[in-house]
Amino acid sequence: MIWFIYQGAFPEILEKTKEDFFSNTIIILGECADIIHERIKDIPCITCPQKPEGSMFVMVKLNLSLLEDIDDDVELCMKLSKEESVIVLTGVAVGMKNWPRVTFAIDRPSLEDGLGRIKAFYQRHMLRRNKDFISDQFNAC
Repeated sequence: MIWFIYQGAFPEILEKTKEDFFSNTIIILGECADIIHERIKDIPCITCPQKPEGSMFVMVKLNLSLLEDIDDDVELCMKLSKEESVIVLTGVAVGMKNWPRVTFAIDRPSLEDGLGRIKAFYQRHMLRRNKDFISDQFNAC
Protein backbone atom coordinates (compact mmCIF):
# COMPACT_ATOMS: atom_id res chain seq x y z
CA MET A 1 0.00 0.00 0.00
CA ILE A 2 2.05 2.83 -1.41
CA TRP A 3 -0.42 5.52 -0.28
CA PHE A 4 0.53 4.76 3.33
CA ILE A 5 4.14 5.79 2.66
CA TYR A 6 3.02 9.09 1.14
CA GLN A 7 0.59 9.74 3.95
CA GLY A 8 3.39 9.40 6.49
CA ALA A 9 5.57 11.85 4.54
CA PHE A 10 2.98 14.65 4.37
CA PRO A 11 3.66 16.25 7.77
CA GLU A 12 7.36 16.64 6.97
CA ILE A 13 6.67 17.90 3.44
CA LEU A 14 4.22 20.49 4.74
CA GLU A 15 6.58 21.57 7.50
CA LYS A 16 9.45 22.12 5.04
CA THR A 17 7.33 23.92 2.43
CA LYS A 18 7.90 27.66 2.54
CA GLU A 19 4.95 29.91 3.32
CA ASP A 20 5.27 31.80 0.03
CA PHE A 21 4.36 28.59 -1.84
CA PHE A 22 0.99 28.51 -0.10
CA SER A 23 0.46 32.27 -0.50
CA ASN A 24 1.24 32.10 -4.23
CA THR A 25 -1.04 29.09 -4.68
CA ILE A 26 -3.93 30.95 -3.05
CA ILE A 27 -3.32 33.99 -5.28
CA ILE A 28 -3.20 31.84 -8.44
CA LEU A 29 -6.39 29.97 -7.46
CA GLY A 30 -8.15 33.30 -6.84
CA GLU A 31 -7.11 34.59 -10.27
CA CYS A 32 -8.24 31.36 -11.93
CA ALA A 33 -11.58 31.50 -10.06
CA ASP A 34 -12.11 35.00 -11.51
CA ILE A 35 -11.21 33.78 -15.00
CA ILE A 36 -13.50 30.77 -14.97
CA HIS A 37 -16.40 32.74 -13.53
CA GLU A 38 -16.12 35.42 -16.23
CA ARG A 39 -15.33 33.18 -19.21
CA ILE A 40 -18.18 30.76 -18.51
CA LYS A 41 -20.52 33.68 -19.20
CA ASP A 42 -19.41 33.41 -22.86
CA ILE A 43 -20.61 29.78 -23.09
CA PRO A 44 -24.43 29.87 -23.12
CA CYS A 45 -25.00 26.16 -22.50
CA ILE A 46 -23.38 26.29 -19.04
CA THR A 47 -23.90 28.70 -16.19
CA CYS A 48 -21.98 29.29 -13.01
CA PRO A 49 -24.53 30.50 -10.46
CA GLN A 50 -21.89 31.64 -7.97
CA LYS A 51 -18.25 32.63 -8.17
CA PRO A 52 -16.14 29.93 -6.54
CA GLU A 53 -14.56 30.78 -3.19
CA GLY A 54 -12.24 28.49 -1.28
CA SER A 55 -12.26 25.69 -3.84
CA MET A 56 -10.41 24.46 -6.90
CA PHE A 57 -13.47 23.57 -8.95
CA VAL A 58 -16.87 24.87 -9.89
CA MET A 59 -20.15 23.07 -10.56
CA VAL A 60 -21.79 24.45 -13.70
CA LYS A 61 -25.42 24.00 -14.69
CA LEU A 62 -25.84 22.41 -18.10
CA ASN A 63 -28.66 23.81 -20.27
CA LEU A 64 -29.46 20.91 -22.59
CA SER A 65 -32.12 22.90 -24.44
CA LEU A 66 -29.33 24.86 -26.18
CA LEU A 67 -27.53 21.76 -27.46
CA GLU A 68 -28.45 19.78 -30.53
CA ASP A 69 -27.04 16.35 -29.86
CA ILE A 70 -26.25 16.12 -26.15
CA ASP A 71 -28.70 14.25 -23.90
CA ASP A 72 -27.04 14.62 -20.49
CA ASP A 73 -23.85 15.58 -18.68
CA VAL A 74 -22.29 12.14 -19.23
CA GLU A 75 -22.62 12.50 -23.01
CA LEU A 76 -21.31 16.06 -22.82
CA CYS A 77 -18.23 14.97 -20.89
CA MET A 78 -17.55 12.03 -23.21
CA LYS A 79 -17.85 14.12 -26.39
CA LEU A 80 -15.90 17.02 -24.90
CA SER A 81 -13.10 14.63 -24.01
CA LYS A 82 -13.05 13.02 -27.44
CA GLU A 83 -13.46 16.16 -29.53
CA GLU A 84 -11.55 18.76 -27.54
CA SER A 85 -9.32 16.76 -25.17
CA VAL A 86 -10.92 18.59 -22.25
CA ILE A 87 -11.79 16.49 -19.23
CA VAL A 88 -14.54 17.53 -16.84
CA LEU A 89 -16.23 15.38 -14.23
CA THR A 90 -19.83 14.40 -14.81
CA GLY A 91 -22.30 15.77 -12.32
CA VAL A 92 -23.77 12.28 -12.02
CA ALA A 93 -20.49 11.14 -10.43
CA VAL A 94 -21.15 13.45 -7.48
CA GLY A 95 -24.94 13.06 -7.38
CA MET A 96 -25.75 16.20 -9.40
CA LYS A 97 -27.15 15.21 -12.78
CA ASN A 98 -26.44 17.79 -15.50
CA TRP A 99 -24.11 19.80 -13.26
CA PRO A 100 -20.59 19.02 -14.56
CA ARG A 101 -17.65 19.79 -12.30
CA VAL A 102 -14.89 21.89 -13.88
CA THR A 103 -11.56 22.33 -12.12
CA PHE A 104 -9.51 25.50 -12.34
CA ALA A 105 -6.51 24.21 -10.39
CA ILE A 106 -4.25 24.58 -13.43
CA ASP A 107 -2.04 27.28 -14.84
CA ARG A 108 -3.74 30.28 -16.37
CA PRO A 109 -2.79 29.60 -20.03
CA SER A 110 -4.13 26.03 -19.82
CA LEU A 111 -7.33 27.26 -18.20
CA GLU A 112 -7.83 29.88 -20.92
CA ASP A 113 -7.17 27.25 -23.60
CA GLY A 114 -9.57 24.75 -22.03
CA LEU A 115 -12.36 27.31 -21.73
CA GLY A 116 -11.80 28.29 -25.36
CA ARG A 117 -12.14 24.63 -26.34
CA ILE A 118 -15.37 24.29 -24.35
CA LYS A 119 -16.74 27.36 -26.15
CA ALA A 120 -15.74 25.91 -29.55
CA PHE A 121 -17.44 22.65 -28.58
CA TYR A 122 -20.62 24.55 -27.72
CA GLN A 123 -20.53 26.41 -31.03
CA ARG A 124 -20.36 23.11 -32.93
CA HIS A 125 -23.12 21.46 -30.90
CA MET A 126 -25.50 24.37 -30.39
CA LEU A 127 -29.07 23.93 -31.53
CA ARG A 128 -29.55 24.71 -35.23
CA ARG A 129 -32.04 27.53 -34.51
CA ASN A 130 -29.38 29.26 -32.37
CA LYS A 131 -26.82 28.92 -35.19
CA ASP A 132 -29.29 30.45 -37.65
CA PHE A 133 -30.08 33.30 -35.23
CA ILE A 134 -26.38 34.10 -34.73
CA SER A 135 -25.78 33.93 -38.48
CA ASP A 136 -28.70 36.28 -39.12
CA GLN A 137 -27.40 38.73 -36.51
CA PHE A 138 -23.93 38.66 -38.05
CA ASN A 139 -25.25 39.16 -41.58
CA ALA A 140 -27.40 42.10 -40.46
CA CYS A 141 -24.32 44.06 -39.38
